[in-house]
Amino acid sequence: MSQPAEEIQSYTRRDAPRRVLIVDRNPESERTLRNSLVRAGFTVTTLGHEEDALEAIDRHRPHLIMVDWEHPGIVAARLIRHVQREAPAKRARVMALSLRSAEDQILSGFEQGVDDYVVRPYSVPVLVARVRAVLRPMRIAFEESEILEFQRLRVDLAEHRIMVDEQTLPLRPVEFRVLAFLIRHPERVFTREQLLTGVWGRDSEADERAVDVNIQRTRKALTHFGCGEYLQTVRGVGYRLSAARV
Repeated sequence: MSQPAEEIQSYTRRDAPRRVLIVDRNPESERTLRNSLVRAGFTVTTLGHEEDALEAIDRHRPHLIMVDWEHPGIVAARLIRHVQREAPAKRARVMALSLRSAEDQILSGFEQGVDDYVVRPYSVPVLVARVRAVLRPMRIAFEESEILEFQRLRVDLAEHRIMVDEQTLPLRPVEFRVLAFLIRHPERVFTREQLLTGVWGRDSEADERAVDVNIQRTRKALTHFGCGEYLQTVRGVGYRLSAARV
């Protein structure tokens, strides 16, 4: 499984592995593809049993989604709409893996918004090369942009610091990761469990209390600079970063 706790830091390293999410109903082809991509240097996640694909996308933040185009549990158009909410330079790329090889079916895939359309059966080495080709422009875009912004907040990923009006927030490493994670997902509410997975990682022994403590510390640092209202508690759900008044 990928390590979400390292997602923010991964953007500070130009050689960071690209994250791939495979959504395939065939366990054998999924396993073969996963092993090949891991050997090629990618970080690979597969969709868990009965796991919702859209939730998996939001949780793992893949750079590429490889989706079984005939998967009975996936509505391709809905998946693509979900991905395209992000800015073009930041959104995940989508590669369709399909049994359908007719020209009109391939064109339909591209019209729906896929970045590549691969017909089964495929050559695994060629497929890995196509994955690299699809992700190459994205790697360049992320290398050129290591700055995130939200209202008065500015995240410099290369310098590993967050500023308010050019003044650096005094944050501990975990607090930095919490706030940077929320800045990457503004206006979205996260449960404590989702924050634990997204910031600390699945294998962490931290509990939900750690989320509350670090949110409180981060809010205190923001309040000192007049931005405490950005970090909001959504009663009964969790937390969000928002410019909306509560």
